[in-house]
Formats: sequence, C-alpha cells, structure tokens
Amino acid sequence: MRTSFAKVKTEIKNLPDASKQLAMNLLDKAMFMEAELLKLQKNLKEKGWTEEYKNGANQFGLKKSSEGEVYIALVKNYSTVMKQLQDILGKRAGETTDELMTFLKR
Repeated sequence: MRTSFAKVKTEIKNLPDASKQLAMNLLDKAMFMEAELLKLQKNLKEKGWTEEYKNGANQFGLKKSSEGEVYIALVKNYSTVMKQLQDILGKRAGETTDELMTFLKR
C-alpha cells in the first residue's frame, strides 16, 4: 500500500490555487490513514481478525475484532480520499482518471 506521496505533492504544487489547499488537506488525511492502516495490518496479522467476547455468565464466543472493523472502515475512507485526490489531479491534467474508461476509449 505504500503510496508515493512525494510525487503527489509535486503534482499538487502545479494545481491552481483554488484546488491546491483542498488537495493538500486530502493528502494529509491520506498520509495519516495510510500510516494507521499499516499499524492495523500489522496488528491483524499478529492477533487475527477475531477476538473473544463474554457477556455475562453464559454468553461468550468469537466476534470480528474491533481492529478489524476499524480497518475495514478506514480502508473505505482511504479509498474515497484517494479517489477525490485523483479526481482533482486528473482535472488539472485534463485526463480521465478512470482506468476502465481509458481502456474502453482505445
């Protein structure tokens, strides 16, 4: 998952001022989320995707781990932020950012 954020920063510098701040905010969020995702991945590899629970004397078992739930939600948010960033950078370049559409236009 390690994104080349240095290249993205260079691209952002070439944006019009109106888009530059929004793109930098999105980049900051993406960098934070990627770092957290890497930590969660490490923990999930070590501990697994399930954890034991106990609710009272007779209710116990396995459930999806809290870290797993956070990971899934964070991946969705990370993907959304990256798509928004890609859209902003793609508009500057005047190119489509959708690989499928690029392929279909051939």
